[in-house]
Amino acid sequence: MYDWTVLNQTVSAALAASRVGTPVFVRWTASVAHTEDELKPLLFEMSDYSALWLASNPRKLYAAGADSRGHLSLALDYLNGSSALLAIALAHGRPELDLAIYGSDGAIYHSGARALPRLSSTAGLSVPTVAPMLLAALEESLAANQPVSLSENGGR
Repeated sequence: MYDWTVLNQTVSAALAASRVGTPVFVRWTASVAHTEDELKPLLFEMSDYSALWLASNPRKLYAAGADSRGHLSLALDYLNGSSALLAIALAHGRPELDLAIYGSDGAIYHSGARALPRLSSTAGLSVPTVAPMLLAALEESLAANQPVSLSENGGR
């Protein structure tokens, strides 16, 4: 698993400084998972950070891929009109991430970076908590190959 803490601090500082205006779109790809079991938890963490950066809860999601194939993608529409496209994949020994956040007045890019391994102890880390209903919505979208609407608090 990987630690997004430094990435979140950097992005949050840039957004707080109004370097991009109002953030409207997040595109984040990460090849960081060591096992298929890590894909969904990492994707949910990415989803939570995206919601934090876009300052809104998701209203609809569409999931594609399969953890058994080593990759998952998630398209999210948010209540404030913003959106995100997230993709997670197995690292295959070369963990990397690419992040772009587009705003009304600019963009933030973080490309080709090596991802930082998660500490063995997560004590003290500020990791967002995913609503359990988001897992159900993701599973429903994967099974039906259709978008799934969420409630205003980001759950089903």
